Amino acid sequence: MADTTSLTQDLRDMGLQQTDTVLLHTSMKRIGPVEGGAQAVLDTLAAYFRPGLLCFPALSWTTARMDQPLFDVRRTPSIVGLLPEMFRQRPGVVRSWNPTHSMSALGADAAAFTARDHESGTPCGPHSSWHQLMERDAAILMVGCDLTSCTFLHGVEEWCEVPGRIGPPVRFRLILPDGSERALDSAAHSDAPSENYWRVEAGLARAGLLRYARFGQARTLVLRARTLYAYTAGRLHDNPRLFDDDEPLSPDGTAG
Repeated sequence: MADTTSLTQDLRDMGLQQTDTVLLHTSMKRIGPVEGGAQAVLDTLAAYFRPGLLCFPALSWTTARMDQPLFDVRRTPSIVGLLPEMFRQRPGVVRSWNPTHSMSALGADAAAFTARDHESGTPCGPHSSWHQLMERDAAILMVGCDLTSCTFLHGVEEWCEVPGRIGPPVRFRLILPDGSERALDSAAHSDAPSENYWRVEAGLARAGLLRYARFGQARTLVLRARTLYAYTAGRLHDNPRLFDDDEPLSPDGTAG
């Protein structure tokens, strides 16, 4: 059974610095048994990255949507598993105001990191927390999951202006942390085939831009935001419909 000590060593073995900005996509089931359960996992992460910035996705695009355009920053649950939802409610965590693709952050500059997430009018626009991951060259950990769960890749498609990836704007009713309300026009992703994001995994690994590790029992993909962006953007430049296809790529990273 894993515990705080062993999980901390797993983070060290990944080469992660305590001052890093890190985003985790997680499967608690695949992490396996941990002394103290999910709370101990979060305690371990919060302690290790105390000098840095710890982030989890807090996505709500299935609940805050066109036919139900309400997003309550404090109360709308995230839809991406146990650890992100527990983290969202943890003392000191700041959640951004993007109605469909919010992020939760814990650290000294969490408020600044999340402050403008809602201003772009899209899920991953230039003011978003997702774009800041690239600016900071954040570590991205896929813990017990693969790149089909990597929201950052939605951002890469958005920044590369892949046609058809952004839907029409929706006027959301936002309930802010202080209880006040405001209207916000924001679009969601549209026709975004994340089920095919696995296509770039082998090429990233061959290029040395993706490493495999373990966190508890979970196979973990360890990436950096800037190189993940640069590699994927290069392929999208050559083929904007890269992720429309579910056929494996050739060794040079091209379709075929």
